Amino acid sequence: MEYFTLDEAAIRYDFYRPKVHGIVKDWLIQAGVELKFENVVDIACGTGDSTVPLLEFGKNVVGIDQSKSMLKKAKEKGLTVKQAGFEEAYQLGPFDLISTCMAFHWFDFNDALAAYKKASSSNAIWLIYNFTFGGSAQSNEFNEWYVGEYMRDYPSPPRNKQIANFDGVEGLQLLSKSNGVVPIVLSRNELVKYLTTQSNIEAKVKSGLSYAQIESDLEQQLNRFELDTEFRYNFTYDIYQYQGNE
Repeated sequence: MEYFTLDEAAIRYDFYRPKVHGIVKDWLIQAGVELKFENVVDIACGTGDSTVPLLEFGKNVVGIDQSKSMLKKAKEKGLTVKQAGFEEAYQLGPFDLISTCMAFHWFDFNDALAAYKKASSSNAIWLIYNFTFGGSAQSNEFNEWYVGEYMRDYPSPPRNKQIANFDGVEGLQLLSKSNGVVPIVLSRNELVKYLTTQSNIEAKVKSGLSYAQIESDLEQQLNRFELDTEFRYNFTYDIYQYQGNE
């Protein structure tokens, strides 16, 4: 089953996902990367939230994604995008920066590695990163519910558990990797809406439930908790330099 393909899923993703992607600039600077690229591709760009920050330091920036619904929202932002999978990125390249946010876990590792190499210019930078919901900053009860009950009732679809980890791959030099937390503020209603942007929920919608039914269920369950508005958005990232194509 493919995810983020429903029009409603794309609308929710675009509106309710935290807009924190500008942090990638800090990561690249900390890795010693010169923020000046001729050609940049955002693989699995979705609605374009991860593409927008790349415009600051990329002369020619293109986002690619397989979902027409997600790309429709990206186009509304005025971004240059194309419907394509990671295997086709080389047709638009070569690229000096390849960025992928919250998507590598959907790819076959070896196929993606070969495709990224094929799409790279000499000394290209690869930025691969993830954001994951880390729960409440105050309520342990909510966090226990999220892990124990929410994930039971709305399980994550199967995915590649290995995010990137190109360590030891010939032709790649690790420049930086790290993890941390971005604090985000969500009202109770915004929290419910955020949860409906997850692939867990889209899987349930595709199995027959409606977004309205799911929202009602989540609202009832969240009424059990005294929730503050501060939540954690965890991140991990890996930055590599490709040393092939000399």
